[in-house]
Amino acid sequence: MRLYVTGGTGFVGSNIVKVAVEQYGATVFTTAHRWRPEAPVPYEYGGVDVADRAQVLDSVRAFRPDAIIHAAILNDFNLMYRDRERSWRANVDSTRHLTEAANEVGARMILVSSDWVFDGMRSESDERTPPNPLNLYGVHKVVGETVVLAAARDGAVARISGVSGVHWTRPDTPLTQNVGFGNLVTAVVDALAAGQPFVLWHGAINMHATLSLASESAKMMMRIIERGARGTFHCCSGASLSRLEAAQAAARAFDLDAGLIRNGPPDWSATAGATVPHDTTMSAAATAERLDYRLPSADELLLTYRRERETGTLSAP
Repeated sequence: MRLYVTGGTGFVGSNIVKVAVEQYGATVFTTAHRWRPEAPVPYEYGGVDVADRAQVLDSVRAFRPDAIIHAAILNDFNLMYRDRERSWRANVDSTRHLTEAANEVGARMILVSSDWVFDGMRSESDERTPPNPLNLYGVHKVVGETVVLAAARDGAVARISGVSGVHWTRPDTPLTQNVGFGNLVTAVVDALAAGQPFVLWHGAINMHATLSLASESAKMMMRIIERGARGTFHCCSGASLSRLEAAQAAARAFDLDAGLIRNGPPDWSATAGATVPHDTTMSAAATAERLDYRLPSADELLLTYRRERETGTLSAP
């Protein structure tokens, strides 16, 4: 399989690349913005501005992939609201360009999307629940989903949520708590492992979500490709938790002191005042059935993360 990945040097993208190369034997090309490896890597990479149609088309034509996974995203909220044209080009136009390129070379097109397409007003949204985003990030994702589902000849949407895991390209990159659920487990583990108290944010933020492990989500995306599946998929676990429950589960899985967890107000400085969905829990039951995939529990998912973090290797497929 020849797989073209955007954002493969980022957190989620690095897991897609690693799973594809190591567990599926794929030949992978990833776009790279400023990053360059310090040592040889088992995949191809190149500087491609995904917001530039000509660059995208030229790159995809040259590599001629069997599938494209679009994981790159501009998710700097302050920048997103300050320069809406730039963020639209980066998040939405990029999806149009890649879909056009996929159609031209006969590749499958998969967009990595988010639980933030939902408004947070209900629990366990499933793959058929109509989106209703509250902020620009969610709007960009919904528009991107619409582009892929309407225009791709062979397309799918892979929503993830509450993502934790190893950043395989830059493992020393600090992953800190934010008003969403992403990085929450990593932030908790980093603090408690150092014997430091962890102030768990509480307030009008994303207080309930479904956990994902980036490598597990990547495996589900590869199964979408293998099975030629189309439509919308929830590439997450079967575990929907509150913020406190997720923090406590992380402490339990890593044998750390949950007594160091405290409650405190969120830091809104990185959100440009955007509204945040409260409950973005997702049901992945239909996805699991379509992909013949057993959804891990919270404890299973977090123990897998611990093994990956401690051994520096992926868990078994």
